[in-house]
Amino acid sequence: MIPYVLLYCSLLLGTAGAVRKKKSRKKYKIVGFKPGVEVLETRNILESYGIKIKKQLPLVDACLCEVRPSAVNLQKLSEDPIIDFIEDDYIATIQGVPTGKVFIRRQRQEIPWGVKKVAAQSAWNACRGEGVRVGIIDTGIDLSHPDLKDNIKDVCGVLDCKNIIDDNGHGTHVAGTIAALDNDIGVVGVAPNVEIYAVKAFDKNGRGSISTIVEALNWCLEKKVHVVNMSFGVKNRSFALRRAIEKLHKNNVVLVAAAGNMGKEDSVLYPAKYPEVIAVAASNRNDEPANFSSSGPEVDIIAPGVDIPSTHKNGGYKLMSGTSMATPHVTGAAALVLSLTRMSAEDVKSVLMNTARDLGLPKEKQGAGLLDVSKAVSNIKKLGRHEP
Repeated sequence: MIPYVLLYCSLLLGTAGAVRKKKSRKKYKIVGFKPGVEVLETRNILESYGIKIKKQLPLVDACLCEVRPSAVNLQKLSEDPIIDFIEDDYIATIQGVPTGKVFIRRQRQEIPWGVKKVAAQSAWNACRGEGVRVGIIDTGIDLSHPDLKDNIKDVCGVLDCKNIIDDNGHGTHVAGTIAALDNDIGVVGVAPNVEIYAVKAFDKNGRGSISTIVEALNWCLEKKVHVVNMSFGVKNRSFALRRAIEKLHKNNVVLVAAAGNMGKEDSVLYPAKYPEVIAVAASNRNDEPANFSSSGPEVDIIAPGVDIPSTHKNGGYKLMSGTSMATPHVTGAAALVLSLTRMSAEDVKSVLMNTARDLGLPKEKQGAGLLDVSKAVSNIKKLGRHEP
């Protein structure tokens, strides 16, 4: 009899545990309001429907709200004329992974093969990114890395923990391709004199959400950055992310994003899929599309993204691959162009695409072609240099 009683009790405890687990599970929705609605008004409206606000997202006139899966009030809220949209706080992921190969650090500095491939070093006599603020929305940055620290101007953390340290390494790797110092050690970036504004919106597993990305974009806008690197992607169409991208584009911020590592046709991820963003595919040393690189009509340009050596967490260096690694080459190029002359975000995009080298690949895979920093900078100099 006792074994049956124990079994029954264990089943009850298991069921209760499952119930407790289910009750503790939180679900979040982004509630977007029609433009012009005041923050206090949004709070009052949501509270009247019994919906708890976790945080305000002023950049997109929205709130991140905690809701129960069975909340009937959410349906009623969606019918309110002041509401523009209600959507899940979709998960976004970084688009780069370690290659598993060892990066052999030489005694002196080396120019990474990707930086050479896009001919960035040929432009350094004319410009190195001076005075250009680059926002990097990623897993954070190694603040004390000897190859980056002098270029880091400000950092921020928008995760709940408010951590700003790069506990993944991806963000530091991206930063190195953009702006590793020309200092006789490690590697050198495409634009070695830019100012880095790094915001941690992704955790140690490389996962973030629409709400953290929106907060990060808002911080970048407040810091008056000129270019934003987004080496991440999300499959889901998001109204909140769309609003955020449009806001920064209207404020003349150059937006650069990874096309994605889906390796399929018509698989470009958001935000790269938006027309305001420069969508970057990845190539290898032989100027072939990387087998993981997403393709589609939204691809604007292609850049090196296989076995890219760059800075990593804890003062280290590592080889990584992904459209995440291709994207910062283009971000660095945009910074070099802007250090020569201030122009609109659309004009920067046009310069980079018009000077890209056609690799003879389908446009869905290469866009305008391989990034050519030397030609882009030469094109600006021919037009006449204007001090920014």
